[in-house]
Amino acid sequence: MASSSDDFTISTSSGPSSEETTIPRSLPPKAGRSHAHNEFLRREDIRGEDVEILEQEERLNGVQISSYRRIRRKLREPLAEFLGCVVFIVFGDGSVAQKVLSNEAAGNEMSVNFSFGVGVMIGFLVSVAGGAAGHLNPAITLANCIFRKFPWKKLPMYFLAQFLGCGFGAAIVFGTYRTSITHFDGGTRAVTGATSTAGIYNTYPQEFLDEAAQIMSEFSASIILAICVNAIAVQSSPRRDPHLPVEWNLVRGMSLFLAIYVIGASLGWQTGYAINPARDFGPRMVAYMAGYGREVFWAYNNYSWIPVVMPFLGAIAGQGIFDFMVIENDEESFVTSPSIAITKLKKTLRGEPLVQSDIEKTQK
Repeated sequence: MASSSDDFTISTSSGPSSEETTIPRSLPPKAGRSHAHNEFLRREDIRGEDVEILEQEERLNGVQISSYRRIRRKLREPLAEFLGCVVFIVFGDGSVAQKVLSNEAAGNEMSVNFSFGVGVMIGFLVSVAGGAAGHLNPAITLANCIFRKFPWKKLPMYFLAQFLGCGFGAAIVFGTYRTSITHFDGGTRAVTGATSTAGIYNTYPQEFLDEAAQIMSEFSASIILAICVNAIAVQSSPRRDPHLPVEWNLVRGMSLFLAIYVIGASLGWQTGYAINPARDFGPRMVAYMAGYGREVFWAYNNYSWIPVVMPFLGAIAGQGIFDFMVIENDEESFVTSPSIAITKLKKTLRGEPLVQSDIEKTQK
């Protein structure tokens, strides 16, 4: 398709399947950027393509791109996810610290649920502002890789950012409240008992729960979380027409806040509703290094594995349930389009390239 002399064309990918996006020069900067944003929303690897377009626009306009800026852009996505997790944990664990150390004079269960909800909301906004996905949760990231074509190559860096971010957030809380913790426990870091403060950092179950009840509590809460996250994400799907504005992230953040708050208020009391492997394991490691010792792992009949494993299983199950009951051919997965997914899997295992005609044949 020919374009006028007032337009410029930029490539959005490389190789034989490359596509081109034409952005009119005559459009005001905001309109041109909005057009480009709507275009990159349709791509699978959103963050990478966005950077490529931005850099090509800068070269077109004669902007010099320094080595520092290139390195920063490569690290910006994991750093944004990291910082979002830091904020999330500082708000959440900080509220637990106030509740425990003040003997509930400066906090209670509702304030903790509220703070974790706000922490997820602000953490999500911090993450997406840096071009990251705003998952803040390894279980959600893995489920998106399985069901939503989130790039598998990004899984390791997201996991690392999430676990380190949650751990760093817990370290900030420990450093902030260290004197108050010592005043409360007399300098003896306890995991159980009247002067226990280990629950500030990570989750522990009620003493009377057996292992089956602990597993069920985390598994069911994680299923509900995945369903809530999917319901919120589908509302802003780029396949909807017309496209929702970028400001929709504010609404998504508020919806996440409400979801986390209600999950905590309805399903959180028994095990502390970790529903996030990084939220529990990262701070648990900080507690171990802060002097609480190995008991943080083997207390309550070795409970520590449950808030790590069950959120992964619950998120996968929840996303599968949501796709089976709600989504109509929105993604080519084994749940929504099994024939297409099987055809693609066979091609991939044989090392054959996927072509559109093969997929079209399975749809007929």
